[in-house]
Amino acid sequence: MSSDDNDPPEVHPAKDARGERELWPMRRALTVAFTGAALLLVAAWFLVPLLVGSPPRKQTELDTAAQLDLLKLIFALVAGIGALVALVTTYRRQRIDEVNAKLAQRVARDNAHDATERRVTDLYGQAVEQLGHDKAAVRLGGLYSLERLAQDHPQHRQTVTDVVCAYLRMPYQPPPPAPTDPQPAEPTSDADGNDRQELQVRLAAQELLYRHLTTPPGHSPPLTYWDNIRINLTGAYLINFDFTHCRTTNATFTHAHFTGDAKFGGVQFNGDARFDRVRFRGDAGFDGAQFNGDTWFEAAQFNGSTGFGGVRFGGDAWFEAAQFNGYAGFGDARFSGYARFVKAQFDGNARFGDARFKGNAGFEAAQFTVGAMFGGARFGRDARFGEAQFSRYAGFGGVRFGGYTGFVKAQFSGYTGFDGAQFNADTEFAGAQFGGYTGFDGAQFSGNVGFSEAQFNGSARFGEARFRVEPDFTQAMASHPDDNHVWPDPWHAEPVSPENTTARLIRHD
Repeated sequence: MSSDDNDPPEVHPAKDARGERELWPMRRALTVAFTGAALLLVAAWFLVPLLVGSPPRKQTELDTAAQLDLLKLIFALVAGIGALVALVTTYRRQRIDEVNAKLAQRVARDNAHDATERRVTDLYGQAVEQLGHDKAAVRLGGLYSLERLAQDHPQHRQTVTDVVCAYLRMPYQPPPPAPTDPQPAEPTSDADGNDRQELQVRLAAQELLYRHLTTPPGHSPPLTYWDNIRINLTGAYLINFDFTHCRTTNATFTHAHFTGDAKFGGVQFNGDARFDRVRFRGDAGFDGAQFNGDTWFEAAQFNGSTGFGGVRFGGDAWFEAAQFNGYAGFGDARFSGYARFVKAQFDGNARFGDARFKGNAGFEAAQFTVGAMFGGARFGRDARFGEAQFSRYAGFGGVRFGGYTGFVKAQFSGYTGFDGAQFNADTEFAGAQFGGYTGFDGAQFSGNVGFSEAQFNGSARFGEARFRVEPDFTQAMASHPDDNHVWPDPWHAEPVSPENTTARLIRHD
């Protein structure tokens, strides 16, 4: 397990509790209050006569009644000033109490946050330490502790996922298969027992990932779903791996080994997905999966049946040098970007029926040992099959080629059918070899067509094929005699010599 995966979750320090609006010092507040009161007193001295309606008069000595009224007024003003001071003091004390209360609440909240983070860090450290224990039961406990921690604290879910993935990336040698002999077996060694216990721990780790990354189709994600998670299982040894209807961002399985069946049906990768150089020892099911980023299966090895039916590839899909030892199904798949199957090897039937290629498609030097079935496929842009090898059956009936189509030096050893196919741009079969029956009946060619130096060793039929531009069969060769040949006008086959079994296509003016 790498050091990065063992780092404890980050603890955020308590925030500064300050930030409330500062209060004036008491001296400033009283000064302002007394100054305001003095100004009010002076204003009252001069304005009271006007307010009470007394006309201006010459300065005379005040009688006793007037002096008493003036004293009453002064005492009232002084009492008002005192009340003002008391009000300011009371308001300030109340504001101080409120600010202190808010500061105390914030400090308590931040202290609780810090305490929670410290507790999370302690739990994380203990769980990681348990994963390194020599007893399987303790390791299982560590996994479940991490799971509970991540479920309760969403901000740590990616960290916990990284730790679980790192555990699965650790070197592992699976135990030998359990004996099927009904007779009593010899006692297993301690090493075998430990391996079988470790197997259970790894299955629990895989189940943890599945439990928190899966979303039922057509329903809202459950509370147990962890959103926006990336996984890295580079070189991991995975047993009966189930990722059905899971949803992640970036996913890396480079050099991973899948023992048993690998289930990826309905999975959704919202970022790039890397499966380059993986090994699938059992069946691999990706039917209905969505790859919304670029996808790599370069040099991947599929030893069982492989299903990519209805898969959506939102970016480029790289299957260069991939090896399919069993059935490979890409029926109804959608390739939005570049689909690269250069040097891919299909040792079982390969079905691309009704597939849609919106970008360029490259099958150069690909090998189809049994059957290559492309019936009903649509190629929106260039389709290149140069030097591809079709050992038995090559079915391209009804295919639509929207861009350049190239089968230069391709080898067709068995039945080859392009009946009803539509070639909407330039088409090149130069140097191609057709070993069995070859049919282009009803095919439509809208651009330039080249069959120069092609060899037709079986029957070749171009009945009712339509060419917008006259095809080129220069130096093309065909079997002879063969009454089943049907060549487009103005081409026909003439034997090289009376005793020769081959004929050369000649253009009649």
